[in-house]
Amino acid sequence: MGDGPDPSSDEGRDHGATGVTGRAGDEGDGRCAHVTKVARRARRSNWNGGTPRRRSSTMTKTPDVLIVGGGLAGLAAARTLTSHGIAAQVLEAAHDVGGRVATDEVEGFLLDRGFQVLLDSYPEARRALDMRALDLRPFAAGALIRRRGRTGRVGDPWRDPLAGMRSLVSGAFTPADAWRMMRLRSDALLGAPAEPDAATQTAARSLAERGFSERALDAFFRPFFGGVFLDAQLSAPRGWFEFLFGMFATGRATLPGAGMRAIPRQLAAGLPVGAVRTGARVRALRADGVEIDGGEVLRARAVIIATDARHLAVLVPGMRAPSWVGCTTLHYAAASTPLDEPALMLNGDPRSGPVNHLCVPSDIAPRYAPAGQHLVSATVIGVPAQDDATLDREARSQLAHWFSARTVADWRLLRVSRVAHTLPRLTPGANVERAVRVSTGLYACGDHLETPSINGALRSGRRAAEALLEDWGLRDGIAVA
Repeated sequence: MGDGPDPSSDEGRDHGATGVTGRAGDEGDGRCAHVTKVARRARRSNWNGGTPRRRSSTMTKTPDVLIVGGGLAGLAAARTLTSHGIAAQVLEAAHDVGGRVATDEVEGFLLDRGFQVLLDSYPEARRALDMRALDLRPFAAGALIRRRGRTGRVGDPWRDPLAGMRSLVSGAFTPADAWRMMRLRSDALLGAPAEPDAATQTAARSLAERGFSERALDAFFRPFFGGVFLDAQLSAPRGWFEFLFGMFATGRATLPGAGMRAIPRQLAAGLPVGAVRTGARVRALRADGVEIDGGEVLRARAVIIATDARHLAVLVPGMRAPSWVGCTTLHYAAASTPLDEPALMLNGDPRSGPVNHLCVPSDIAPRYAPAGQHLVSATVIGVPAQDDATLDREARSQLAHWFSARTVADWRLLRVSRVAHTLPRLTPGANVERAVRVSTGLYACGDHLETPSINGALRSGRRAAEALLEDWGLRDGIAVA
């Protein structure tokens, strides 16, 4: 249930970066004059960081900053810089922005690339995005759980006390688990005192030490948060797990009305005309800019690399590339929805088949399917070795026990989306706020430098831009003496 294959640019498409020719040196004697020019431009800028919109201005011919990668991190960096009057140009290898946060149209259906959602409580998303304009449609709070031949429901007692009581008879929790869940929620929201080994503790170990039953782990935590981390072993850091638990407790998982691609497109629409150049594959860095395929050289005073970690390591040898987690989503066209509500349905029997969770995106946001049809999305953690036909057969066999054989037999497979590089793997002890300065005039951003999420990508892009502003002696668009 990664929220952004996710999410690439900073999110995962192949930029095809091929090498580096070197970038070093001082700012030079022209720095003060340049800063003054940028400050004047900032004072003329009429964008105040509010509602994203297409700016009436047009980017100057020579940008101050080149941003390699048009995913969420690169676009967030560009938005921060342009709001301070700095001319930034985004170079994206693909023909659309977004990187891993992408949506494909197939026969009138909107197929997000892998299973993706936006948590409307993410602080960086609330800061960077016009949430109302995205037309966010929420999933029902809680989740449906298919376990031992029956379907139960886990609800949020703070939002719906009756649904919370029904959770006790869902088969997912013992009465003692319900009390432990209350304590977990309180600790996640208020911040419990850190234990000595908290920084190196996994989510699984934390839950076990809290005393949650194996039933609760198998029926709820592993399929739900395993879908978030794309790791059924819950080996993500305890702190990251508790942050996400708090986000789910205070907000909703949502889908934009026009698909997940609406998020990067909104960010790009808030930039000056000409600030995003697609189909521009950067092959090498230079001391004075970048070289793109075809040999064209683009010059600028600074470069921000907003690709994913694999391509950052190609452009800048010596940079560490993390391991990845992936997912596979089977998208089906259906004449009717198999669910009674716009909810996520979890596999509470982990050995019953490949599907970890299922939803009907068109129940949440109707534009995901043509009129009179429905889109069913079933997600598998990882990228199985089976071919599409075999995986489809195994998934249908499992889901026939959730619904009925006749219901599932009528579904038509639209596409199998295999996304091997969905999210960078985050392990206990990892620094979740890594440095964005690479060398003089060279910066990096992406969710691999923060947390593997939409929130992390947006925050990393902003941090890289703010580091550049600080290095250039700019604060709020005004030159600092």
